Amino acid sequence: MAAVKKPIFKSQIAKLKQGELTFWVGGKKGVDADGKEHLPVVYLHGAGGLYKSATHELLAADRRIYMPIIPGHDGTDYVPDVDSMQKLAGLIADFVRKKLGGKCDLWGHSFGGWLASWVAALHPDVIDLLVLENPAGYRVEGKGGIPAETRELFRQMFKHPEKRIPDDRTREMVKANAGKTRHYHRGTPLDADLVARLGDISAPTLVAYGTDEEMIPLEGMRILCDGLQRHFLIYMYDSKHCIHVDQPERFSRLMRDFFDRGEAFIVTSAAAE
Repeated sequence: MAAVKKPIFKSQIAKLKQGELTFWVGGKKGVDADGKEHLPVVYLHGAGGLYKSATHELLAADRRIYMPIIPGHDGTDYVPDVDSMQKLAGLIADFVRKKLGGKCDLWGHSFGGWLASWVAALHPDVIDLLVLENPAGYRVEGKGGIPAETRELFRQMFKHPEKRIPDDRTREMVKANAGKTRHYHRGTPLDADLVARLGDISAPTLVAYGTDEEMIPLEGMRILCDGLQRHFLIYMYDSKHCIHVDQPERFSRLMRDFFDRGEAFIVTSAAAE
């Protein structure tokens, strides 16, 4: 049996009215059971920058995936005047409108989940379905956060570091990336302005939380879910902060089921184990 080819992700630059946005794109344009083309998936990465994991590869088998680099991360420059979570959300929304035709399924991890929440609250027209993977921005009582020591940071990120796909970034670069998010949120652990806008998120939302998570406290997920109109909170077993690295098969099946059926999706034992 011939080996399945892994998807190739290519780096491109989008020229938007605010400035340039670097992004990676790959995957196929699949169709659903009725022959309707799947919406593209936009992935917003965490504070450490972009990890292209096996979850991305699995989803790319029948979906086009776009992965913007948050300006300031992975060697990119900040975009002039984009210096808040709200303005950054506007940049991402403009990217979806210009490059993707105006609509996507949005998936955000950690800082990217925080940002995805703002996109969904301020620009509901660009989102069909929303996935928040261990989203930041909801920390309370001084709990959680990014560890100062590099080795501890990596310990808290991955339950199964052996599943990482190697990239050419050093640990020092990833650590430096983590500090770049302060340009947008100024170190705010609990984004009270966002919490006040959670009721404006109309997109059905899947919240995925790792059972071994240490950076994002569970109390924050309760604040998030209490504010959302339509949500599903799913606990992903045997995973830490990067569920997409620790459990790619189960997590990709869960997201595909959600993207395929929306609020009608049923979490089977195969997806939830």
